[in-house]
Amino acid sequence: MKKLNLLLGTLIGILILSCSSDDNNSSTQNNPIIGEWKLVSIAIQGQNLDINDCMLEQTRTFQTNGNLIEYFWEEMTPCTYKTATVQYTFENNILVSINEDDGINATAFEITNEVTTLNETTLIYTETGDNFDGSYSENQQQTFTYSKVE
Repeated sequence: MKKLNLLLGTLIGILILSCSSDDNNSSTQNNPIIGEWKLVSIAIQGQNLDINDCMLEQTRTFQTNGNLIEYFWEEMTPCTYKTATVQYTFENNILVSINEDDGINATAFEITNEVTTLNETTLIYTETGDNFDGSYSENQQQTFTYSKVE
């Protein structure tokens, strides 16, 4: 009887562990934007901009809870970086970053991006506008390419 209870307890433990592992993987598989992404390039109208090594260290980490952690270079400094946490939404290939601290008149600052490529290794999106200036003209739209870190 003791052997049967031990076997049954072991099987239940394995079942519980395997179920929780699958749950974690499925959320990332269902939303491939989740994870850390490192900047590769920035382009305007198909022409890559000259970006320095400091800029190439920038990352964006999309979390399942809707937080976006931005690790970015503070321009005009010798590779000094800052980290900021903002909110994001991602639906129908539209990525919106929402910064509650950068708005005016108690309105959050939101940047709208159109995602053109998203797979296991590459994220490419174009900034198309924001909630203060409206839609950007084509010569103002920047296209960002990121490579997945995790």
